[in-house]
Amino acid sequence: MTEQALPPDLAIDLRQLVMTIANTVDLVGVDDLLHGRRVGMLARELARQSEWDEAAQSLLYDAGLLHDCGVSSTRVHRRLVAELEWSGAQEHCLRGEELLHDFAPLAHLAPVIRYHHSRWEWLDQQALAPDVARFANLIFLADRIDVLAAPLHADQTTLAHAEEIRNRLAGERGRLFAPALVDAFLDLSAGEAFWLALQPDSVHQYQTEMEAQGDPRIIGWTDFKRCADIFARIIDAKSPYTEQHSRGVAMLSRYLAGKMGLDNVTCEKIEVAGLLHDIGKLQIPDEIIEGHNPLTAQEFNIMKSHSFGTRQVLKRLHAIDDLASWAYYHHETPDGQGYPFHVGGAALPLEARIINVADTFQALAQERPYRKPMAPDEIMAILRQRVDKGRADPDVVAVIAGDLANCHRIALCCQG
Repeated sequence: MTEQALPPDLAIDLRQLVMTIANTVDLVGVDDLLHGRRVGMLARELARQSEWDEAAQSLLYDAGLLHDCGVSSTRVHRRLVAELEWSGAQEHCLRGEELLHDFAPLAHLAPVIRYHHSRWEWLDQQALAPDVARFANLIFLADRIDVLAAPLHADQTTLAHAEEIRNRLAGERGRLFAPALVDAFLDLSAGEAFWLALQPDSVHQYQTEMEAQGDPRIIGWTDFKRCADIFARIIDAKSPYTEQHSRGVAMLSRYLAGKMGLDNVTCEKIEVAGLLHDIGKLQIPDEIIEGHNPLTAQEFNIMKSHSFGTRQVLKRLHAIDDLASWAYYHHETPDGQGYPFHVGGAALPLEARIINVADTFQALAQERPYRKPMAPDEIMAILRQRVDKGRADPDVVAVIAGDLANCHRIALCCQG
């Protein structure tokens, strides 16, 4: 059997990839898109204050950026930033560990993510690998500093409350946080500059400086595909109603591309684009995703932003410019009346048209809070209406019509 060709390995800066995942996770914050970046900055500066080596500082910056990669729900995010210690925090730690464990370039961060909400008084008694306990606890401390300070940035009252935050965290010395880390925090935060550096302009500048210290890697296509699967699992965990949606779109898109005669390299890339297409949906409030009535006009306007959000996240990964555009064009239509870019006609690639149809098909096949899943014939009737209105590619829909039952199984991630 002839081995199928794969896309070439990708020249990707690992720091840029970490930033891209971090930007994805930060979307869950909705109104505060800098939490992960502030935690990364705080973690690195605390490590520097503790006189840990450069390798530890770099690892902790990345771990801080990704510490909440197990959070997909805006409701969960609100609980995590509302309380100093929330009893439900461990679930996202376990999920974050699971997501990173199988992606070799970032697997070393998985144990730190696993324990980043664990009390020091417990961690200190565990037989963990060297550095895991202190690294995880430093992330916990950096995270809680930001949780206490972030609500104060908007009205610029952080300095007025700095001593209150210092005292509160000092009160957890030896219980939530390692004594040496609390001491490092108290030394570092004694001056106003520490708190002023948490303002958005300073955080963006710090990020720019860290990006300049890149980590260029050649990442094999197989590893990158695993990374795309991490994105998809973060996205699809947002709601039980979207479980497996990205994977279903990816599998159906690949299947349709193959049926339409596209080569294996393109089929591989279109599958990854399907995994990534809904990244921007993480910023949509859970209440809209899980609403029990069809979207209002205002809710639909909010929903329209998610494709643009996908573009904003993926645009830093220049090695995947082509498949990124297929992903963020997934609500564009042949007549140019889709959203949010209004690309149509010859400017709309076939690959994006395939993902558009696959996305529509898979969404209709899944249950939503306001309707039951649709039967294949019902879905087909809607797709034909979309073709008649210029909203779906007729050739792609014709392929589905000729293989409807199989397409339905694949869209629901059933191979049999």
